[in-house]
Amino acid sequence: MAPRTRLASWWCLLLWVLCVAALPRAQAQPVANEPPAPRVVELRGQLEPYKIVEVQVRELSTWGLAPGHTPWRLVPYIDGRALNGVYPVAVNLRNATLQFHLRITPDNRTAWTHLLSPLVFQRPVRFSVGLELQDPFETDFVLEGKPATLTVINPRWVALAAVVVAVFAAAFCALAARTSLLMERSEPGQGPVVLRFSLAKVQLALWFFVVFGAFLVIWLVTGNFNTINSSILATLGISAGTALGDAYLKGARSHPPGAGSAAPAPRAPDGPPLTARQRATRFVREMVSDSEGYSIYRFQMLAWTAALVVVFLADVYDDLVMPSFGPELLYLLGLSSGTYVAHGVSDNVRARADPINPAGSAPPPALATPSTPSATLPPTPSVPPRSAP
Repeated sequence: MAPRTRLASWWCLLLWVLCVAALPRAQAQPVANEPPAPRVVELRGQLEPYKIVEVQVRELSTWGLAPGHTPWRLVPYIDGRALNGVYPVAVNLRNATLQFHLRITPDNRTAWTHLLSPLVFQRPVRFSVGLELQDPFETDFVLEGKPATLTVINPRWVALAAVVVAVFAAAFCALAARTSLLMERSEPGQGPVVLRFSLAKVQLALWFFVVFGAFLVIWLVTGNFNTINSSILATLGISAGTALGDAYLKGARSHPPGAGSAAPAPRAPDGPPLTARQRATRFVREMVSDSEGYSIYRFQMLAWTAALVVVFLADVYDDLVMPSFGPELLYLLGLSSGTYVAHGVSDNVRARADPINPAGSAPPPALATPSTPSATLPPTPSVPPRSAP
């Protein structure tokens, strides 16, 4: 090999070694020039929906100098969930502080629903800030160290709502105990005409208080009052229709067509007042029985109503939304209620066929309350036959 060619090879090898030695240094140079990462170090104010909080972020001004970084586009992160659309209402780069109004908007309602459920008064959370669709800043408020406290339900508003519900519940219970608010006329016949608890009215009252209480709870926690959906309206409509249909059939049975005089007014059972246990026993018995004894029509309607109420309350507690019953469940609820009302139609047919004993038989002894004898109707006076002229 010529000396000139050998010298050129050595020069190439030397240049390659110098380039390889300089490459790691060139890659490490930008890392050394990166600004310090911002970090959330302080949180002032109450972490609660529709409250204003102030957040102090260390190195916020330095971070804001980088291209594409603007503090006005930062949003709060709670337990890793970004509250989209909640941008700062005030930015102070000198003090490295941000102010946020924790509003619930359509863009972040889903995140808030997950954060505020299940229902508790307060719970620890991880809090930070960051750009949307990016990782949040490092923070001192972590669950393992110094967590932030999220207020789910404000105790003052809960106390106010509890007072409102308690007033309505107390008034309802007082009326139900002293009046015929939840009562219906028993089937006239050879037995006494007394008042008994109405399953249709109890179902209507139960759904009213369940929906009313859920509406208040969801509004207090999330501020959303547009929570009544079409399936809830259909459920209330089925309950109201059942109560109206049952009342119509009871009225038609008490005042049959062509009756010469009005039916006797129902009377409450006479005797000593019932104890609380006796009242509860009477209530349960009259929910699942009629003049013919225990009824499968009443039992299935009561069972399906109780099951749907449990599902309703569980969804409100877990998700803070009114559940949306599918058409199949609504058909099932309507079928059970319709079967109960249709059974009353057959009783009306028997009442017209046998006006002396429309129920077919006297009330069974199992349904009678020994401690509360009922006042019987006076016997109908006999009329002597008219002699022929």
